[in-house]
Amino acid sequence: MKLKNILIVVDNIEESVHFYNELFGLNVISRQEGNVIMSEGLVLQDAGIWKESMQIQTIPYNNTLKFMRC
Repeated sequence: MKLKNILIVVDNIEESVHFYNELFGLNVISRQEGNVIMSEGLVLQDAGIWKESMQIQTIPYNNTLKFMRC
């Protein structure tokens, strides 16, 4: 089995394109209404488009969250 595409929902398309280009050297193949297809099968989708089309709110998570001890 071969993985073909990965969809990542993002808050800022331009910032994310820059991040994946700088980190992995991925290039933009196509842009269309809040979606960006990058090389190696990575697809970025704007969180607003995701919510509108799927009727599901995304739950933001990022690695800079700090966990508190009780």
